[in-house]
Amino acid sequence: MFSIIIKRRTLTLIIMSICGILLLVAGLRGGLFEKKSPEGMPVSQPAVGGVSIEEAAPQPIFESKAEEGGAGEATESYDFFVEYRLERDRTRGQRIEWLREVINNGNSAGETRQKAQEHLLDISSKMEKEIELENLLRAKGYKDAAVMADDRAVTVIVTSDKLSAGESAEINSLVSRRTGVDAQNIVIIPKI
Repeated sequence: MFSIIIKRRTLTLIIMSICGILLLVAGLRGGLFEKKSPEGMPVSQPAVGGVSIEEAAPQPIFESKAEEGGAGEATESYDFFVEYRLERDRTRGQRIEWLREVINNGNSAGETRQKAQEHLLDISSKMEKEIELENLLRAKGYKDAAVMADDRAVTVIVTSDKLSAGESAEINSLVSRRTGVDAQNIVIIPKI
């Protein structure tokens, strides 16, 4: 009599391989890998190069319903705030990266590392205040807002045709309370 010795690992591997092949065959037969539209109809794959970059460009999450030519202004305003934040984040990201390199560099002096850490904490605090103020201004009813905070001054840009004295005073008070910057050092700019 001839006996075959099969180890447990080998047996497990063989069984898992057979199960995988069976699942693959069942998926192919059942149309598991076929793309379907929401109604359940098969959708063909587009040809390579069939879609241009312009067609695939992401669209804004919300659409503005403005009257007579106002849609272009709303999109332009939206683009301004998005681009402003991206540029601000890119610039800060570069500064943060540089500071982290100084902090992680073994050759840096202890005092230099300490100052870099303090700078990093300061940037983090400013970012937190700016985001909080932007959200508070949106909660006040402004479509969008951008804030650039510094130790001595704050610039606020809000979506508005023009601001009344009361609205400016309200924004000024809110920003002054959150940042600790004097009211005369806060600049508020309406942006259409």
